[in-house]
Amino acid sequence: MQAAFWAALVYAAACSTPPARKGSGWIEAEWTGADTGKMAAPMTAEWCDVRRALEIRGVAGDTGFGLVLYPVDTIDVDSYRILPPIGADTAPPSAAIALRVFSTNTVQGYQGDSGSVALERGKEGKLSGAIHARARSVVNGQLVAVTGKIGDFTIVPQKRGCGPDIPADSADTSAGLSGADVD
Repeated sequence: MQAAFWAALVYAAACSTPPARKGSGWIEAEWTGADTGKMAAPMTAEWCDVRRALEIRGVAGDTGFGLVLYPVDTIDVDSYRILPPIGADTAPPSAAIALRVFSTNTVQGYQGDSGSVALERGKEGKLSGAIHARARSVVNGQLVAVTGKIGDFTIVPQKRGCGPDIPADSADTSAGLSGADVD
């Protein structure tokens, strides 16, 4: 996955509220280190068949958290290693995570460089999972430890932006997200 696509995904996740739909689930995250905070929000879980990736994202106020899971074959109960976003799609089962935090005078973006996402299936067939990660600031390299949960979600087909990666030389990274709800 190219860096421009990843940046656009995090921007879209942080700037648009996921639609409330039945079965969309929830996401909780907590982080400590260079920055400290927590969030809880409804989430979306959208499968892109072309890229063979599950995009999960949630937004609470100005804070956004997103992850992309790359399965070997299909999304199911498994453990996904968190890798830096560039290259995560070439080493399934793997995952990439991003966190956008807004404080009183700065916006800070973090991307995961290690850890795991473990999925399990509940009694009703819905998926849940636990996130344990280390994430690095994309601006200054500072670290945060991230723990989180995703719960009771069903996967829906992705309706926006599902296709080949956005070209790295794209001047406007949001242009490749046709139909994306970006502010």
